[in-house]
Amino acid sequence: MAENPLPTVTPGTVDPGHMVGGEPAKQAYAALSRFNAALAAQDAKAVEGCFLAEQAYWKDNLALTYHLRTLTTSGVIAAALLETRKLRGVVEPLEPTDACQFNPVMVRWARTNTSMNFIDCGFTFRTNNPPATCSGKVILLPAKDGNGMVQWKIWILSTRLRNLDVHPENEELLRTPGKQLRGVDAFESDVVIIGGGNSAITLAARLKTLGVESVMVERNAGVGDNWSLRYDSLRFHVPTSFCDLPYMPYEESLRAGFLSRDDLANQVKRYIEEFHLNLITEARVTSTTYDVAAKRWTVKFQTPSGETTAIAKHLVQATGVGSQKPNLPAIAEESIYNGVSIHSAQYTNPIALKEKGVKSAIIVGSANTAFDVLEDCHGSGLETTMVVRSPTYLFPVTYITHPMSLGAYDAGVAAADELLFSLPVVVDAALGKGLLAMFAAAEPDRYSSLIAAGFPALDSAHPDCALMHQLLECGGGHYIDVGGTALIAEGKAGVKSNVEPVAFTETGLRFSDGSTLDADAVIWCTGFRDLNFRNVAADILGGDGPREDDAMLGPQEIAARMDATWGIDDEGEIRGVWKRQSQLDNFWVMGGYTQQHRWHSWTLALQIKAALEGILPDAYRDTPVPML
Repeated sequence: MAENPLPTVTPGTVDPGHMVGGEPAKQAYAALSRFNAALAAQDAKAVEGCFLAEQAYWKDNLALTYHLRTLTTSGVIAAALLETRKLRGVVEPLEPTDACQFNPVMVRWARTNTSMNFIDCGFTFRTNNPPATCSGKVILLPAKDGNGMVQWKIWILSTRLRNLDVHPENEELLRTPGKQLRGVDAFESDVVIIGGGNSAITLAARLKTLGVESVMVERNAGVGDNWSLRYDSLRFHVPTSFCDLPYMPYEESLRAGFLSRDDLANQVKRYIEEFHLNLITEARVTSTTYDVAAKRWTVKFQTPSGETTAIAKHLVQATGVGSQKPNLPAIAEESIYNGVSIHSAQYTNPIALKEKGVKSAIIVGSANTAFDVLEDCHGSGLETTMVVRSPTYLFPVTYITHPMSLGAYDAGVAAADELLFSLPVVVDAALGKGLLAMFAAAEPDRYSSLIAAGFPALDSAHPDCALMHQLLECGGGHYIDVGGTALIAEGKAGVKSNVEPVAFTETGLRFSDGSTLDADAVIWCTGFRDLNFRNVAADILGGDGPREDDAMLGPQEIAARMDATWGIDDEGEIRGVWKRQSQLDNFWVMGGYTQQHRWHSWTLALQIKAALEGILPDAYRDTPVPML
């Protein structure tokens, strides 16, 4: 991400005072008119000339590539656009919408404030192969031509499939009854979804609006247990509006604060009940096979009432990103420790620790969960010490709730989604990094007392700190500060920094610098090891269970054929989720965080619907050579 800085616009290129009234729309429509003419003429050089020469992106969400792609450089984009428009049978021009806006903003990049005066303009268009409605956006930047005249060029083009003509989204279908599953030992369905949490239920609802039947298979006994079984003090550190589910936002009474564990669990229950979604709980998958010739999935699972067999055309793994396999460091001499040692996945509350005689606790880790546990244990009277193994990126929650940041969701969820998901990941990362750096530059001493207390803090002004990097490439490891740092800064909780636990003692831990620390409990807030689904897929699908037919793929073969998940690929797209696998048919991975559930549940549902109708085109995976 750091290799993709924002383009530079020479100060004074455009006078913001002139960009008033209808001028932004006039310039945007002129740019779209040139673009439409070049596309209609199939003139690659003219199309290329519509884009910013310094840096250009085309981000497509199914509309033309029927994949998730981000192509770069004007020549490559021009060639790919002409190829895919032909494949999709696009013959009509892009129709601009009324949504044209001039945005004079300052972005902090490389410790300087950079002007980013841009126009964004929406448009719609149709495809004929398959028949569908699409939308998009151009983000334009001013550039001077050889004569010194300013012309607005496309910096970012984004396109998105909105609806398939064969079955547009129909929310009334959410009120129809679900499938009768009580007492059956076998059933067929269009889709089987392994998992019953937020990503699973949003996909199930989206599919239902398209007339596609799905059945979720959840290992936990209770609806919403994906949240209910987590530690009692769990809370989100982002605006509630950012977390809204499609078709059912959170109640107004919950929007002022941060969502708790129970809030999240109750919403899952309410969602499934109101939309009559099909869910089987307390189901342990024992076998998964794929018949390549028949293109059919067979999933067997055990419930308290016996074994059930499900047959489906599509299988979705929706068991969460980085939540299945706790990361427990290998520490010597664990057997000699006389206290309690648990991973945060096993932690519930400090009362449970006190019942075991715990009066002091070491929290290993320094990200969101670790600070939640620190606050929880300290608030219950336990003597607490945090072990910070390496410098930690942190920033106050007010940066996130600011209207220029995720607080924008409070003004309208759909509009904020359209804005943020139209941006290439690298651009979103750069803009977000710049925004948080600008906030941090205004208060350089915010964490001085925390650092003085011995905590190795990195704030958003640090050149190596970027939130999107933490989320997409590290799977976390940062702290959105909702108040936990004050405990350390004020000396109410201890801190031991820049050391690694290497062994247990009878009464605590020994560290890499030779020091020791005593405590009645050690809580390992060290994350999970399964950001890449391939690492846990075989176990989730039934492990090493026998295959009835060697011609079928079993769990191990399925996992071996899966694309890597999470992290970003060479194009800056998130790997392996919400899109087709390269070596495995009709298998999908649904995951991410709540914003992505809301947006990409539609992405995935459209692909499954098109496949069931026999109209899903091949994914366009080429990166064409620019035309000379």
